[in-house]
Amino acid sequence: MERSFFRKHIRCTIFWLSLALLILAASAAQAGTWEYVFFKGTQYPLKVVFIKGDLPGPTVMVQGGIQGDERSGFITAQLLSRSTIRKGNLIVLPRANVPSINLCRRQINVDMNRRFDRNYNRFYEDRVARVIRFLLPRCDAFIHLHEGSGFYYPTYVNNLRNPKRYGQSIIVDTLLWKGAKHSINLETTVKDVLARLNNGIPHDYQFQLFNTRTFDKATSYPEMRKSLTCYALAEHNIPALAVEVSKDIVQLDWKVGQQLQATCLLLAQFGVEAVPPVFTGNDIKRYAATGVRVTVNGRPVDNGGVIRLAPGATLDVEPEQTGVENFEPSLALFASDRPGVNLIGARRMALERFSNLELRVDGSRLARTRVAWTGTMPSSPSDDEPVFVCWLNGNPVFVRGGGVLHAVLGDQLILEGVYGGKKREVVNFKGFVAIPWNNTGQDLGWEIILDPENFLGHYALDAKIPGAQRFKVVRETPGVRPAHFYVEVAPRQVHALRLADRHGQSLLIPWSKGGTYSLPEGEYVLQEAWSNGPDSKLVAMVNGTPLNKGESFRIDADKAASMTVRQATTFGELGTMTFTASRLAAAQPLN
Repeated sequence: MERSFFRKHIRCTIFWLSLALLILAASAAQAGTWEYVFFKGTQYPLKVVFIKGDLPGPTVMVQGGIQGDERSGFITAQLLSRSTIRKGNLIVLPRANVPSINLCRRQINVDMNRRFDRNYNRFYEDRVARVIRFLLPRCDAFIHLHEGSGFYYPTYVNNLRNPKRYGQSIIVDTLLWKGAKHSINLETTVKDVLARLNNGIPHDYQFQLFNTRTFDKATSYPEMRKSLTCYALAEHNIPALAVEVSKDIVQLDWKVGQQLQATCLLLAQFGVEAVPPVFTGNDIKRYAATGVRVTVNGRPVDNGGVIRLAPGATLDVEPEQTGVENFEPSLALFASDRPGVNLIGARRMALERFSNLELRVDGSRLARTRVAWTGTMPSSPSDDEPVFVCWLNGNPVFVRGGGVLHAVLGDQLILEGVYGGKKREVVNFKGFVAIPWNNTGQDLGWEIILDPENFLGHYALDAKIPGAQRFKVVRETPGVRPAHFYVEVAPRQVHALRLADRHGQSLLIPWSKGGTYSLPEGEYVLQEAWSNGPDSKLVAMVNGTPLNKGESFRIDADKAASMTVRQATTFGELGTMTFTASRLAAAQPLN
């Protein structure tokens, strides 16, 4: 591959993008951008960026990062989330699969892009897929950004260029989709884009139209029937396709430039005019090593540095600088004994020694710091029963052997260890599998979302609270007397909402699943949603739009507002209330 060609083409691409930006940005400002993070505070946050254009038009969803070893896809999507939209609307999911990006792996538990043929409920990937399926009905088209191996070609040329390779292609599930209401000609759409996209690219590296013939009985790609593009096309009757650049092209900046240009051309085909931000090749190459600073107990994580910890200490992890604004990389800090558990967002009490901490930025290692231990581990209690240390929703909980930890559906649990244990402890949450392909029974450190439907059902035990279930947590450390405690998971029940009217008065609204409530016409601010657990574990949505605390929604006389409350950690629905407008207030102000 000729590097000089790529350098030249990068300059041409950047010039094209810059020129478009200068011409269009001068005439109008961006109409409006807002963001929402689903599963905030978990190991699998899903940030969604909504961009409303200057002029009305269709809404297109673009997603990257569903497979964490495909860097071009999530970098391109991230840059696109910073675009100015001249016409239409854009919904961007820059990094759909954060845990796999942090480890630079295609998948963690399962391939998320094979979880759309039905509503699975087993792993975190299924919860993220649930939100993606929720967002798609509001869209008029869908574009998926990927990075595949080799170079797709309809006939076999060599090992890198053949029908089994995916790189440098625009993939469709069928050329012509005949839906219930209308037909979608994906072939014409893609060929029009390819005619412009391939101009100036040498033949060997041009993009190809790749038809997987997903719906044919004799398709060579039956796995695509479980993919997101297939779901969007078949279930929602909207144009859906994937843009794949090649992993075998090493110039990341060139790939991002081409993928971004292809995406903008496709958006134009669907009626959305997008102007992405200006970037350079050096921006792409250096962003993961620029402007990132993470501290542990006030000490920075640096290459060659040392962080001193006292045994039994709690780690205070703070991301003080989070990187270049346009790229907003995903930061992860891993302890050497628990690779894959991101300490940025997960609590840790150091009951067992580990050797180092590793800081990763979008999956690339930025720094590794050695840990030096000072002092001895704390002693165990004097009586016979051990004390288990847990984190429940980020708060420390100590449970004596034989005891019960009371929790609510959707709560987050981390099993930290046994206080004063002198060996490498093994603690097993019966019914939960931390690593499906290597089930050793060791569940220490992993984030456990307390959803009995996710657990192996035959481990569930009866509980005294109606509808609750118990699960046994067992100490299985070799050479140590066994011990256990129970986790009792009660159903989550929504009790009330607290709203504020335009005068700032608080209104207490009793929650009534499936019910209707009348309020005077106007704007209302969501102050709190109360349940039998932390309100941070609830998500309120008005007419399908997620609402943060402190944000407002409107009730009009001719249009009711539908408020749905969901679990924040699972996105499972807890119920819906309808608000209608009336002349008189039905709620009483709080004193």
